[in-house]
Amino acid sequence: MLGISIGHRSARIGRPGPDGRTAVTVVELDRTDGIARPEEALALILATQTQQEQEQEAVLGLPASAGREDEDRLRRAAEDAGLRVSRIVPVPVAVALHYGAIDEGVHRTVLVADLDPDTLELTVLAVTPDLTVRIVSTRTGPPGADRGLAAIARELTEASPDAVLLSGAPCTDPARRTDIENLPAAQGLTVRCTAPELAVVNGLLALPDFGLLRIATGTAPAAAYFAPPALADDPEPAPWPPPPADPEPPGAATEPPERRAEPRPDPATSPPPPGPAPTPVPEPAPEPPPAAAPDPPATPEPGPRPEGATAPAPRPEAETGPEAEAGSGPEPAPPPALYSVPVTQLQAVRRDDHLLVLWAWPDSALTARVRWRREDTTGTGSGPRDGDILCRRRVYEHDGGLDLPVGRGAVTLTVEALVPDPAADTEGAAGLRVPAEPPVVDYEPTARRRLTGARVATVTFTARTGCDLPDLRIVHGVGRYRPTSTADGTVLHEVPAQRLPAGTPLTVQFPLPAGRGPSWLVCFPARPADSDPDIRPTALHKLRVT
Repeated sequence: MLGISIGHRSARIGRPGPDGRTAVTVVELDRTDGIARPEEALALILATQTQQEQEQEAVLGLPASAGREDEDRLRRAAEDAGLRVSRIVPVPVAVALHYGAIDEGVHRTVLVADLDPDTLELTVLAVTPDLTVRIVSTRTGPPGADRGLAAIARELTEASPDAVLLSGAPCTDPARRTDIENLPAAQGLTVRCTAPELAVVNGLLALPDFGLLRIATGTAPAAAYFAPPALADDPEPAPWPPPPADPEPPGAATEPPERRAEPRPDPATSPPPPGPAPTPVPEPAPEPPPAAAPDPPATPEPGPRPEGATAPAPRPEAETGPEAEAGSGPEPAPPPALYSVPVTQLQAVRRDDHLLVLWAWPDSALTARVRWRREDTTGTGSGPRDGDILCRRRVYEHDGGLDLPVGRGAVTLTVEALVPDPAADTEGAAGLRVPAEPPVVDYEPTARRRLTGARVATVTFTARTGCDLPDLRIVHGVGRYRPTSTADGTVLHEVPAQRLPAGTPLTVQFPLPAGRGPSWLVCFPARPADSDPDIRPTALHKLRVT
């Protein structure tokens, strides 16, 4: 296993030593850019490794500021160079794994300071209890002493992290840790600086054994360089807007309802009376005394309204509508709380680039939560790189399992059932790692007769994905039954091991012995191995050439 961290100007390669300690090699990429031209950088990196190390499985690390296109370009270049890529992760995530900042059930925010001789990268990571690491922000700038400390202080003020994690060989100097701890924004924070020169490669080497880990990024693009201090300050806040004018005078609330109901003169049309108020003139006929207050009139039946009549104003207490009706009835009972429990008998069956996931349901579970992540995105097949879905039990039983389009690469699954019983065992979720399906190489033999009467056989090999073709033996068998091993016929031709690009056919031709009756041409690997590609005929009936 190799852990390779590739930057713009340098690369760090880590491998477990015989004593269990990690050995690190630093390769300077002065002649190329490791992010923009990874094929040239990998050529310089692998030149320092032995042939056995070049064929090992590798975990690659990229700066957090690199994009998805950079990751895909690095993966293709690594596989073309012969490396078996297990996963590519951002460098700050590997640093957090080295310091143990990522764990199930924790919720924290950390600031990762990765320092190289020519680059300082500051990344804020948010770790959630479901083993999801979100890259909140990342900034890259020169590692000058004054500017680097100012940038770290600004990140501490804006992000308010729980800890600071240091990475890189320059951080081995105790003065750097002391300068950060003395910052006013770092008072009370933990600054971790244990073997910073090994932080990245140790995290990369620990990743395959860590389990399910999801990495998410924020929606805002990362800044390329630190902003100047004058532009980084927040602008002066704008004053609060004035409160809206009161639509009703304050004194109106204290008036009795009878007086508020009387019409008021319009001040715009009636001029104010000069001098003191005039003496009221008595009415010619006094009004009779008021009778007892009658009952409130009932709501009139709908029908034609007399001409000139106005609709009565609705009373607030008699308002009816959807809001009143919804609030008058009893509130619906909240749905019962569900608890996660691990399922049993979890297994997965490969169907080309799909997975059929099977498990045993608890008796009281009607829904299961399935989380999965594609460890390798080079295999064929459609679908997202990871997912978190809910599977209904009736759909599962109808379909005979859960079908996931995940490609041919390695996949990590976790399944937990949701039950309403709070007393159930809720210790984690059931996990399963499905290994990658070996590359598929199709071959098709044909036979033809030349003008001279001699027979010639042609075998064409085609790979669905780029792979290393092992040594092959083409066996010629005679009889009604096709050969099942090299002992069932005669080896007519041997194909040497070579690289077979995706979609590029490889054709071999050799003489075919004359004979009567049915004959077959079948290919077998010369030396069986677990990592060899799957050699398949395009159709079984095409193996019979005569």
